[in-house]
Amino acid sequence: MTPEQVEDLLIEWSIYSKTQQEKIIKEYQKTYGNELGESHWLEYLKDVLEIEDYWKKVGLI
Repeated sequence: MTPEQVEDLLIEWSIYSKTQQEKIIKEYQKTYGNELGESHWLEYLKDVLEIEDYWKKVGLI
């Protein structure tokens, strides 16, 4: 994931409410636990937020 993609992903993540963020985090932890690294979390978040099509439209992919 490029630095620009990470930045955009984190901006999108910040738009979600605290309740929505907590739900996504709990789903992640239920499936993967707490042991995986930041890159895995970001890939998971990219999939959950369904941001890849947007990136294609704006030229981030």
